[in-house]
Amino acid sequence: MSSPLGHSLAGYLIASYREKSFRPGDLKILFIYIFLANALDLDFIPGVLARKPNLYHHGISHSLGAVILIAALGALLIRLMRRGQLKRDFSYLMAICGSHLMIDLITIDGRPPLGIPLFWPLSKAYLMFPLLPPVIHSDLDLATFGQFFHDVFSLHNLYVIFLEIALMIPFAVMLRFMHIKRLRDAN
Repeated sequence: MSSPLGHSLAGYLIASYREKSFRPGDLKILFIYIFLANALDLDFIPGVLARKPNLYHHGISHSLGAVILIAALGALLIRLMRRGQLKRDFSYLMAICGSHLMIDLITIDGRPPLGIPLFWPLSKAYLMFPLLPPVIHSDLDLATFGQFFHDVFSLHNLYVIFLEIALMIPFAVMLRFMHIKRLRDAN
């Protein structure tokens, strides 16, 4: 599992490619993009309510089926907020939500079932291609919720966040140069 910062950075990079730049009036749209980049992790909420934060994490909410549903709902929301192109908004939101799947797919998962059900509902198989270290957090009940937060803010997790930032910076720089070049070519 990646951190919310890692998912937010990936979502922001995809959104910034689409939007080119964000004006102050676009902050609602930017918020929606970043929220949707993290939306698959809303599966923590029922776990917290059941007093076991990880109980439902990495289930069907981490699948292409969920990404399609979330991207469709997000595209409709954006269409209501501004005159967007539904098909184009949907494709970008698929990329934004899909970035969450791709990051979690290449992150080590130490809790069974290992990986994510990427192709649900077509397949219930869990997949993982472990390349990145995970964010570590306890699966303890809420009687020890303090331990859960202690784990989330551990030195290991700070290292993972640093690694996520270091991996995203080259893409941010590349997108910025592409945007500058596009502006120069247009003039």
